[in-house]
Amino acid sequence: MKKYAIILSLLIVVGVGLTITLLTQEEKLDQTVFLQTTESIRNLQTLDKNLLVLLNQSRFNAEFDHDTLLDTHYQLSEEFSNLRYDALFEEIESSPPLSEAVNNFDDRYASREEKLEAYVEKNALIATALSGITSTLNGIQSLELADAETPINRLISDINATIFSLTLGADLNKQAVLNQLNNLQVEAPTDGLNTFAKYKQSVIDVLDNHDDAASSFNTLSSLETGALLDNIEKEYVAYHNQAIKGSTLFRNALITYGAGLLGALIFFAWKIRQHFSTLEQEVSDRTQEIETAYNDLQESQEQLIQSEKMASLGQMVAGVAHEINTPLGYVSSNVETLKLNLQELSSVVNEVGTLMTCVTDANRDNAVISKQLMVTLKKYKQVDANELVDESEQLLNDGQYGLGEISTLVTSLKDFARLDRQTTEQVNLHDCIESSLTIASNHIRENNVTVERSFNELPAINCIPSKLNQLFLNLITNACQAMSDGGGTLMVATQQHDNQLSVSVKDQGIGMDQETQQKMFDPFFTSKEIGLGTGLGMSIAYKIVQAHNGHIAVNSELGKGTEIIVTLPLNKNNGDG
Repeated sequence: MKKYAIILSLLIVVGVGLTITLLTQEEKLDQTVFLQTTESIRNLQTLDKNLLVLLNQSRFNAEFDHDTLLDTHYQLSEEFSNLRYDALFEEIESSPPLSEAVNNFDDRYASREEKLEAYVEKNALIATALSGITSTLNGIQSLELADAETPINRLISDINATIFSLTLGADLNKQAVLNQLNNLQVEAPTDGLNTFAKYKQSVIDVLDNHDDAASSFNTLSSLETGALLDNIEKEYVAYHNQAIKGSTLFRNALITYGAGLLGALIFFAWKIRQHFSTLEQEVSDRTQEIETAYNDLQESQEQLIQSEKMASLGQMVAGVAHEINTPLGYVSSNVETLKLNLQELSSVVNEVGTLMTCVTDANRDNAVISKQLMVTLKKYKQVDANELVDESEQLLNDGQYGLGEISTLVTSLKDFARLDRQTTEQVNLHDCIESSLTIASNHIRENNVTVERSFNELPAINCIPSKLNQLFLNLITNACQAMSDGGGTLMVATQQHDNQLSVSVKDQGIGMDQETQQKMFDPFFTSKEIGLGTGLGMSIAYKIVQAHNGHIAVNSELGKGTEIIVTLPLNKNNGDG
């Protein structure tokens, strides 16, 4: 079956490749895109023709608006940019002929842009000069010179004929015109000197700018950008037709592939059908094995966790036993002292009893009563009954206090020992913390740790108390062990944030690096020496917090201590997981 799966995977890969290639080809064949692109090329051709028409209209035209020419050129520039960098960008990358055609037009267009700016500048100056000639001719006519055949009129007529013949493309004899202008200045009447001077300057402006304008015009007229645009259209249509051929080829290949794949699927279905009868049983057997392995794993995990709990409890019991021995010792001592006191008081009571018997005897003898009274008083003074009573009362009070201490330890141990209790209760976190601190008191004392509490008022939450006891005991024990070298302060703080309660356990111990912090909640990970830890304490703590829908965070720095913050929700059913 493995080889069939490999063959089928290869067929699928081939099919995906063919499909992607076909889709890519189809994108190139989008008729809307094709029509939009060809329309853009034709717009360029139209704008290019309009530019040539406007160019011819502008030559030596005093009334022509050169901004129209520049605007048309700008529109052509925008249209070409859209065509090159939007419509034809991928096609240019894929087709060298099309790329060459576009680059040729771009180079020719850049050359025309430079020449057009020069032409517009010179032609605008000529247009202004022609306007000046027209206006000064009107001034000359107002001078009412003699008949038209006078030398001055002939000179003006010849100059005008020469100037305006330039608009038709005639050759320029600049020196001849300048000679005529000099002669005109000589023949000019005195009252028209200023007018003739303006006329002369306007003609000179035409002459000065004519050659550059004519050169730019001729260059612009001969650039043949229209043919280059036709070539772009031709190459694009060729590229599109090639894409159609490619798409047809891939479509046929995909059809052939589909037929082959269908045959392969039929063959595989037949093979699968052959193996189906045994496969179901194999799957059932494997499923049973997995379920068995999973159950064994769960049972092992529960046993490990329970073992860790019992190990922790065993260590705590040893400490609690030591704590119980101290009050139990002085309670036992006090009881022995009380027995001695009672023996002495008993002798006094016996003498008092004898005295009472003498007094109440019907045949009482005053001498006997007096003697017995003296014996009783002597015994009372010897025993110092008042002091014995006071001492006994103090011993009883001390014993009662010691028994109270033992009762507290036993109660805390009893609550903590209910490891199998999984029911949820409404509990105040402070009670769980205090119970854990009591159980861990031996650790706290042995490691020279001082506990500081910063408890804010907290509402009760729904939780499993035994699990929270285990959680806080693990945190407190770890904190004490972290301060085993030189002691320190263990700060336990609680507070409420909106719908959450947080408990912070902060020590002044050795701290942890980043690597240890990242692994500290992993099962069986421990930074302690071999034999000093199982690596399950913080893993259990993490699972307990998760089971209560909470969050546990760690802030630690080497040499400065560690703070662990447990956050539990207030308004949810905690501990159900």
